Order: sequence, then structure tokens, then C-alpha cells
Amino acid sequence: MNTTNKSSTLDSSAYLTKTPWAKFILVCCLFALWGMAVNLNDILIAQFKKGFDLTDTQTALVQSVFFLGYFFIALPAAAIIKKFSYKLAIVIGLMLYATGCFLFIPAASSMTYYAFLGCLGIIACGLSFLESSCNTYSSLLGPIETSTQRINFSQIFNSVGVILGVLIGQQLVFGKNDPSHAELLQMTPDAADAARHQMVGQVVTPYLIIGSILVLIALIFIFVKFPACKASSIENQENENLIHSLKRLFAIPRFTLGIISQFLYVGAQVGVWSFTIRFVQQVETGTSEHNATYWLLISLLFYALGKVVSTFLMKKISPAKLLSIFAILAVILLAIAIMSSGIIAIATLTTISFCMAPGWPTNFGLTIKGMGKDTQTAGSIVVMSIIGGAVIPLIMGIISDVNQGNMQIAFTAPLCCFIYVAFYGYYCSKKGI
Repeated sequence: MNTTNKSSTLDSSAYLTKTPWAKFILVCCLFALWGMAVNLNDILIAQFKKGFDLTDTQTALVQSVFFLGYFFIALPAAAIIKKFSYKLAIVIGLMLYATGCFLFIPAASSMTYYAFLGCLGIIACGLSFLESSCNTYSSLLGPIETSTQRINFSQIFNSVGVILGVLIGQQLVFGKNDPSHAELLQMTPDAADAARHQMVGQVVTPYLIIGSILVLIALIFIFVKFPACKASSIENQENENLIHSLKRLFAIPRFTLGIISQFLYVGAQVGVWSFTIRFVQQVETGTSEHNATYWLLISLLFYALGKVVSTFLMKKISPAKLLSIFAILAVILLAIAIMSSGIIAIATLTTISFCMAPGWPTNFGLTIKGMGKDTQTAGSIVVMSIIGGAVIPLIMGIISDVNQGNMQIAFTAPLCCFIYVAFYGYYCSKKGI
């Protein structure tokens, strides 16, 4: 039996009584677009490591800069949503995302690592607008009783984008004949520089394609009308100080604990995927980046399967309880991956993604559920917690470098994160949320 919420105690005025499916699906498609961007980062980390001869800590800056963009833009995005509309925030997000993609051209010409980090920061600002609007908006496009299920359904589209991002990166960024790090060291300085320039230049094409698609989608959203989905009390609150909203939100234990849970979950997910290629190369010595990517793809297929399975299971099990169960399974699998070797370690690592599937949307739904006039602000604060993706991978990179490049040990960081996520799911389940 589903015990997802006690709707009588929650403010449902912002929710629609019936889901407008055509418009809901359009919003769902945006989940795929940021899924591509986030997981192309996993490809960039491996390519930039060779192209710019970086340490694991330096490569983790890709995720640090990326998720810092989320952090700083989430509240401005919330302000625009509150004053204007979710639709405007979506259009702004699409255009910022496209701008960052097109700036890859001058970044490649300069052959500067920090220029690429700047492009990723702009893309992240766009994604912050998209996630601040779409995650909350998808939960509001229908009855409050099924809000968490709607976010999980939307995330199925995200998993499609995640897989496409890695496939595109593997085919267009990694060349089958790209030299390994050892081969680069054996080349003459001029030949090695030429090879590195070519590898870095290969990252431009997928971003130009994505940028062009984004402009077309932005035009579609400009001309389609969408419901406002604003709480009934919000019209009298437009001039209310943001501080008042934040005080109300952080006075609610479920919200505060949820922010921590989302911070740790995102950090764990980003960390696992960011260093899967490095993990495989360490466990199976001699594996190229191109071939190691197949394991990342398998991992993402497990993630997509987990989305479908977890969304189905929510018809029978409460989202909170399901979140706790899946997080406990992730802890067990990570422990096995860390302590084992060879194909067992790799196979175990790939199946962890199945357990991560309900993490982001369920955490999000549980944290913002029934926040009434503070829903937009609540959603943006949750998006700000994505900064966990900037912190946990950096910690993993430092752990690896301190242990002479032992990436396997670094996976203890996401293991600890999932322990807390399991606690939060249990907490919400006991509260009947």
C-alpha cells in the first residue's frame, strides 16, 4: 500500500488537479538535456587528464566549477520564478546552456584548461535555471498525492540523456587511436603537444550539436503556453523578504535534513560516475579510456533500469522507504567494490547505479513537499545542494592522490554519503511523508 503523504496537512494550492500531459512531457524532455551535460563531464575528466596532463584532484575541478554554477544561480533563478514564471526561467536556462556550449570554440583555440572550466560554469548556470524550475514544476503539474512519482517519472527522461551524453562523448570525444598517457610520455615534446591539441579539440563537436538543439527547443517553449502553478497565497507575498521564507523552511526538520541528504547524494552520484573510467583502468591495467567507457555505459543502463523499477515500486512502497532501501543496497555494493578486485569489483561498481536511480527525485520530492508559498524557494535551495557534486569528487581526487593514485580507496567517500541518505529515507518514512 502506498503511504506517500498525508495530503491534508500539506499546502496543495500550487498543484494542478489534473496533469496536462503534453506540456508535462515537454518539461520532461528538458531532464534529458541536462542529463547529457552532466555526464559529458565524465568524458571530459578522462580526456582533459591526458590532454592537459592533470592530477586526479585537478580533473575533479571540472565537477567543482560545474556544480558551483548551480549553487550561485539557484536563488536568482528562484527569484525570477517567483516574480515571473517557470517558463521564463526555463527559456533563460536554455539560452545560457547554449551559450556555454558555443564558447567551447574559442576555449579550444586557446588550449587553456581554465577556459573550458569557464564554459562549463556558464553551462552550469543555465542548468541551475532549468533544474530550479523543472524539478519543482514537474511536481506541481498534477495532484499533490502523486507529486514525488511525477518527479521520478521525469527522471526516466534524465537517464536517457545521461546515456546519450556518454555515448556521444565516447564516439565524438574519445578517438580509438588516441595515445595513452604512457605513449604520450614516449613521444617527442612536439609530437605529444600535437596529440594533446587534437584530443582537446575533439571535445568541441558534441557541444556545438547540443547548443544548436537548445536554441530550437528554447523557441518552442517561447511559443507554448504553460500553467503558472503558483500557491494561492503567493500573490500577496511578492514583496516578502527572502529571509522570512528561509527561516520558515529551515525551521522544518524534514527540509533541513533533506538538504543535507541531497548534498551527499549528488556528491556520491557525481563522484561514482566521474571516476568510473579511472576505477576500471586501475582494476584492469591497460584498458583504454574508449573501452573503459563501455563499463560506464553499462552502469548508466542499470541507472535507467533502476528509474523504471523504482517508479513502478512506488505504487506499492512509499518513496521514503524505497529511498532508504536502495541507499542501503548502494552501501553494500560499494563496500564490495572497494574490497574486491578484477571483474568482480568492476561488475559491482556498475550495479551501484541501479541503486542510485530514485535518489535525486525522491530526495527532492520529499524535501519540498507541501511547502506552499515557499515551494519555489525550497526547490531552489535543494538545487543549491547540488554543490555536493563539487565537493565529494574533489575529496575523492584528494584521497586518490594521497594514496598514490589509488582510486579504489577513494570510493569510501560516496559509501559514507549513502549511509546518511538511507537515514533520511527512514526518517521521512517514520514521519509518514
